[in-house]
Amino acid sequence: MISIKNPENYKSEKILSEGKIIKKVEEFKKYGKKIGLCVGGYDLLHPGQMIHLRSAKEFCDILIIGITCDKYNSKRKGEGRPVYNELLRAFSVSQLSCVDYAFICNYKKAVEAIRLLKPNYYIKGPDYINKTTPGIISERNTISEVGEEIKYTVDEKLSTTEIINYIQTKVKLDKDKKWEQGYELLIIIDRDGTIIYNDDFLGRYETWEKELKINKEVVRFLKYLQNKFTSKIICISNQSGVARKFFDCKRINEINNFISEKLKEDDAVIDNWQYCPDIDIPYAKKNSHLNFNYKYVKEKTKRKPCTKMVDDSLKELNTELKDFKRVIVIGNSEDDKQLAVNLKAPYIDSGKKDFNKLIQESNFL
Repeated sequence: MISIKNPENYKSEKILSEGKIIKKVEEFKKYGKKIGLCVGGYDLLHPGQMIHLRSAKEFCDILIIGITCDKYNSKRKGEGRPVYNELLRAFSVSQLSCVDYAFICNYKKAVEAIRLLKPNYYIKGPDYINKTTPGIISERNTISEVGEEIKYTVDEKLSTTEIINYIQTKVKLDKDKKWEQGYELLIIIDRDGTIIYNDDFLGRYETWEKELKINKEVVRFLKYLQNKFTSKIICISNQSGVARKFFDCKRINEINNFISEKLKEDDAVIDNWQYCPDIDIPYAKKNSHLNFNYKYVKEKTKRKPCTKMVDDSLKELNTELKDFKRVIVIGNSEDDKQLAVNLKAPYIDSGKKDFNKLIQESNFL
């Protein structure tokens, strides 16, 4: 994390303590001013954030920005984040003319800031309009509980993570320094039966959140790998429950987002999720007694042990298999094992390996 030697140079009258922000809000509300609140990391301030805040200001008279503190920003974003410490991030935002005040938000979740300030409007970007992750749902509920409203800007999305990924993967590196600055390890991991214990079509019932059980030992291993190596983790899973009409793709995305949030609490980050909802025609014919959604019955699929989902994941991450020194596959099935064979990568069976022992070993790759 980048910090500074002389914080005095980065002071701003717009950066206030939590107590002073509360008093400001109370004062402005007495005069009928509409208060808007945005909460986020605002790391590497870029045009996407600038236009979002400019649009947010149009909803309100006074725009306040809560800067997620270093501790919780790091937990949410993973190793190497934030790039700038909380003071520098607050200072950068405070220099925008559309921002009236900023404060360091020392809370794990934005709902605490909403309860604290009770703004007239809690403002999010357009990518949150249709999201149903636990985080945004709790934020919507909380702003309603305090009797106020959530608003969404409509500008094109541009994220700090995307910018960092671009710099890491697309900016040309000196060939002699490629592996010094590039990726050391690609971790390809299965979901059901590996990251989570559930392997019986999780999502079939509305009680899936209560049923879901994270494999803490595997998550601890992922965190260890992320800390030890410059790495990417992608989750690849077959989800034939869609073809079987047990659930739809929306449910899979809900579960993946929910798992992502849970993993972040343990400082582990999945960089990309891929799944295949299809089954192949021979399987459908062999099991004609089952009630399939034939939209997902195909001659060719991306199901494991096929490597197509890995290719799609790397494409979304703007990288290639050759950009990694090493690749490992972690799973619990023959499909996972064969995927490792197809990728010519070591295979770790999550059902047979002692992950605590693996962490203690230095030559398990």
